[in-house]
Amino acid sequence: MVKTLEKELTLCLQSMDQGKMELVRYPSMILCAAEQIRFSQDADASIGSGQRGLDNLEESVRSKLANFTSFELDDKPVEKLKLKAIIMDVIHNVDVCQQLKDNQVNNRSDWYWHKQLRFYVKPDTGTCFVRMSDAENAYTYEYQGNDPKLVHTPLTDKCFLTLTQALHLGYGGNPYGPAGTGKTESVKALGQALARQVLVFNCDEGIDFKSMGRIFTGLVKCGAWGCFDEFNRLEP
Repeated sequence: MVKTLEKELTLCLQSMDQGKMELVRYPSMILCAAEQIRFSQDADASIGSGQRGLDNLEESVRSKLANFTSFELDDKPVEKLKLKAIIMDVIHNVDVCQQLKDNQVNNRSDWYWHKQLRFYVKPDTGTCFVRMSDAENAYTYEYQGNDPKLVHTPLTDKCFLTLTQALHLGYGGNPYGPAGTGKTESVKALGQALARQVLVFNCDEGIDFKSMGRIFTGLVKCGAWGCFDEFNRLEP
């Protein structure tokens, strides 16, 4: 599966270079990853061209958004789900362009670009990886299906930034806040962006050290992330 999706991403990028958007052929995660890779490459090139380059980048992204939203897919529910996911990413890319312009970014090492979730492909192997600030995470090609995307907000970006830096340093993360504010969904959304399986466990008083040991063993064997919801309920 991993090798197949890796090959599909390469073919999808080649297809996009020819101006094609093949919603029927490619999975949602491959279409979204290819779109993000192209945006990161275009943004890197535009930042070095000054304000005019950023203006052209924003105009290009807005034109792409207008094109995607003009599609008529009422009788094709699967393709409609794929397109919705791409549109969510493109809307966020418009916001990123606006941030870069407002802060007059003219260097790729500028914080306002450096803090974004950026997708790239290694030229020698063709494998995808994701950067955010100092962290670099592998795109693991775990099939994600056609799950809907989480809306990007400034708080979502802060959560992503904190979690990626924690992973970079070998730690875990602990999103904290009131119930129903999207803590678990943000963790799942980051896993979705990195094509990583996220397994959510609802903790209660019945989970002991033996249960935790079995959970950790399974997570290590399958390479998934574990998200322990309400873990403050665990008894020491």
